[in-house]
Amino acid sequence: MKRIYIVLFCLIGFNLFAQSQLEKANSLHDRFIYVEAAKEYELYLQTAKKVDPIVYMNMGDTYYNLKDFNKAKEVYEKWYTIVGPNKNNLQGYQYYDTLRFLKEYDKANKVVETYFRERGLNDKLNAHFEERSRFNELLKGDTLYDVKNLDLNSQYADFGGAFDGNTFVFSSSRNKDINKISDRDNTPYLALYKAELDAGQNFINVDLYNEKLETPFHDATVSFSPNSKYLYYASSFQDGKRKVFKGDKRNYFKIYRVDVTSKRFKKELLPFNGDEYSTGHPFVTEDGKKLYFASDMPGGYGNADIYVCDIYEDGTYSKPMNLGPLINSLVDDVFPYVKGNTLYFSSEGHVGYGGLDIYKSVFKDGVYGTTINLGPGINSNADDFAYLEGKEPNTGYFSSNRSGGKGGDDIYSFKYNLKECLQTINGTVFNIDTKEPLTNAVITVFDSDLKEYVKVTTNEKGVYTLELNCGQKYKIEASKLGFSRDALEFSTDILPGHLMNMVDFKLKDLSDTFVTDGVVEKIRIDPIYFEYYRYNINDIAAIQMRKVLNAMVAYPDMIIKIEAHTDQRGTDYFNKILSTNRALATRDWLIEKGINPSRIESAIGYGESQPINICDEESKNCTEVEYSENRRSEFIVVSR
Repeated sequence: MKRIYIVLFCLIGFNLFAQSQLEKANSLHDRFIYVEAAKEYELYLQTAKKVDPIVYMNMGDTYYNLKDFNKAKEVYEKWYTIVGPNKNNLQGYQYYDTLRFLKEYDKANKVVETYFRERGLNDKLNAHFEERSRFNELLKGDTLYDVKNLDLNSQYADFGGAFDGNTFVFSSSRNKDINKISDRDNTPYLALYKAELDAGQNFINVDLYNEKLETPFHDATVSFSPNSKYLYYASSFQDGKRKVFKGDKRNYFKIYRVDVTSKRFKKELLPFNGDEYSTGHPFVTEDGKKLYFASDMPGGYGNADIYVCDIYEDGTYSKPMNLGPLINSLVDDVFPYVKGNTLYFSSEGHVGYGGLDIYKSVFKDGVYGTTINLGPGINSNADDFAYLEGKEPNTGYFSSNRSGGKGGDDIYSFKYNLKECLQTINGTVFNIDTKEPLTNAVITVFDSDLKEYVKVTTNEKGVYTLELNCGQKYKIEASKLGFSRDALEFSTDILPGHLMNMVDFKLKDLSDTFVTDGVVEKIRIDPIYFEYYRYNINDIAAIQMRKVLNAMVAYPDMIIKIEAHTDQRGTDYFNKILSTNRALATRDWLIEKGINPSRIESAIGYGESQPINICDEESKNCTEVEYSENRRSEFIVVSR
């Protein structure tokens, strides 16, 4: 009996010890102290008899954040086998991303597709299929980037960056002797550093950016206003020299603005910062009118989303606007960078190689377009982020914690080999009325400066083929003698060898545009009726004028002459002047629409001398309709 009590006592003691170990591990996990949490979870497993699925999940999160993906996969799979697709976006994502990091892409896709299906997220599922199709093309191709690890990198974390002239300001935890150590991963806190870009595009003279700005905790991710007056950056929220923790035991990041031209730096908190969420990764546009940033503020689509607000002339800000679900995913979307109308950003949620990948999306007609992965070389199965364009064309910088680097995160330079990336564009030109293909139609491609880039003709099936450079904007125009023209603006993506089908055009046959009046050929239009004593082209007249314009565009060698006529009311002199003004008005309208003046041989007003209906001046023998028929313009074909 005594032996039984001893055994029971030992079992109870072991269970109490295991429970205490688990509570300690969970507490460390919840406070993001992952190094110590991993040790406590491993001790717990040594004595635990039965493990709850949430423990496996927390362990997976711990290993995931420590970048130990093999261990993360082992415990995540135990959790997933028990519970299946989880309602928590972040937890499900981290298992999915672990598989991506280990390059088990097919298995990763099954996990995320099952998740979308079971939650009825059909829009997300369809978007995933579309992105996966493009990503599979990327997996087949080679990199178009020459990538180099920068000499300025240290054995610690170095990432991000922004230019202030030729001064490059970036984030680094290299100052180990001074900076405190973060409990999260036992690495020094971040500070802002600078380097100078020399004539050879190399960085020299690495040093602390400014001692006045440094704090004992994280200071990172910068952007400058266009006039270099203001520095925007993110920092751990502090009260004096102590971090401020909220009820959930978290210290949040906030974005600050500093006037760096002032002798005394005054840190200004931006108004959209919050006490229960973080803001960071600020980016100010080239014109200084917009501020993009990332935040996990409430009301977003995932963990961290990208937002934008207007910067007003008085220094105030508009309410932040979320960029929406085409950009923001169920997890982290961060590090925005904008060049022209193109947004570059990093995301964990779009289909990619693993971790954060860098993507781009073009803003057009008020919406962001397709999200495009920048491809291998820039992106890897690790975290790739903080895109920045360089001083030279087709060059830039990004950050990554990929294998082979010098520290935790490193900054890399890249050069994009644009000429090595070609895409094939196929399409067909049709008769819009008969739907028949048009042979020998001309396809003309113009570059972004509207200079002719290439010209091809359709074959006997009306089909054309083009090879265009990747990542460029073009205007493509289809034409054929005797037909209308059709054109579209078109942007190629960055997939080398990508085939884009069904870029089709539809042209209208204009062969019935002409009518013969005796030996004179005219452009067939309804009469252009002018208002009484007026010669301006009104909305009704413009409908007929556009027919003339279409005919002249379809026949680029055609030359015409314009004849204008009035009714018989008024004096001969007055009507001569009025008809001349009407002829000149129609000529000027065509020229304003792009017709070369040399193609209009003459524009003559004949007054009342050539009426359709013979009327008197007192309106006794003609109706108003008959008078209006005499007020007309005719477009006579000289040659075509």
